[in-house]
Amino acid sequence: MNRTITFAAGLILVWIIGYLLITGRGLLIPVVIAIFIWNLLNTLHNTMQQIPVVGSRLPDWLCRLLSLLIVASFVALLINIISNNVSEVITASPRYQENLMRIVNAVNSHYQFKSLLSMEGFLKDISLQGIFVNIYGVFTALTGSAVLIALYVVFLFVEQHYFKQKINALFPQLEHRHVVDSITTHIVRDTQTYLGLKTLLSLITALASWIIMKLVGLDFAEFWALLIFFLSYIPNIGAIVATAFPALLALIQFSSWIPFIIITTGIVIIQFLIGNFVEPKFLSKSLNLSPLVILFALALWGAIWGVLGMFLSVPITVMMMIVFAHFEATRPIAILLSQDGYVKKSYDTI
Repeated sequence: MNRTITFAAGLILVWIIGYLLITGRGLLIPVVIAIFIWNLLNTLHNTMQQIPVVGSRLPDWLCRLLSLLIVASFVALLINIISNNVSEVITASPRYQENLMRIVNAVNSHYQFKSLLSMEGFLKDISLQGIFVNIYGVFTALTGSAVLIALYVVFLFVEQHYFKQKINALFPQLEHRHVVDSITTHIVRDTQTYLGLKTLLSLITALASWIIMKLVGLDFAEFWALLIFFLSYIPNIGAIVATAFPALLALIQFSSWIPFIIITTGIVIIQFLIGNFVEPKFLSKSLNLSPLVILFALALWGAIWGVLGMFLSVPITVMMMIVFAHFEATRPIAILLSQDGYVKKSYDTI
């Protein structure tokens, strides 16, 4: 009887949390982005202090200032690329769609594929301009909340200095305080590891892809590189979409197939090397998440928060696994979320 009540209460709690996440997304998304930026700034700060020889000599305030300058420079570059390229991409999208229809008609007339007639009708219903406008809408929504997000980041740094005191006041018992400290320490360490490595690998992927697109002469190479950078945060699906957009543009921009083959092959090779050799070597060992769980988390958080939920699916799942691992009642859930069934026991569970 007690188990039935507990199970029913758990289902009700999950339903309430899901309802609040969906209905309160307008309020929660700026907070989550601010936490993401705050965590990234702390990651850069800690990385600078770990630089051999020089890092230990750098003052704390200088490391924080340099971290802020790096993030601010990246945001300025982001805004510059968006403002200079997105409007031109949206304007040129009808021309690209006409070229795509011309290619379909040429193939149909040459090979007499009847199936392409239905494909032609399908392509007419698809608006490339509408797709680009939706992508642009994600960026404009984020920039529209820039001031609010910046304020959240500032106050997070203010609260950071008093967080330890609040934990001690909330949990006067040493045993409970130890568990809470262990949870927060593991969450901060693992999420900072993920964000730091993922940001570096995404930057390398975007830069290498930009070089290939620039050498071929693809239009708006900077914008596509920026899109590849953000899509690299989305597990599994992000790599496919990041390759599809510039490949499709190369197909409809150039009259020859060679640029399309070069861009597609180059980006696929980059994604394959980083996604199958470099990334698993560092991220899978540090996060220990099951690939099936990552795919499910991607679909779940994508349904709740859209594109932003896909970006944050892995960090949120990592936090959940760490919290579940600290309690004996929920430890089996953490084992199911892990890749190999091994969950760290370097801390006491309650």
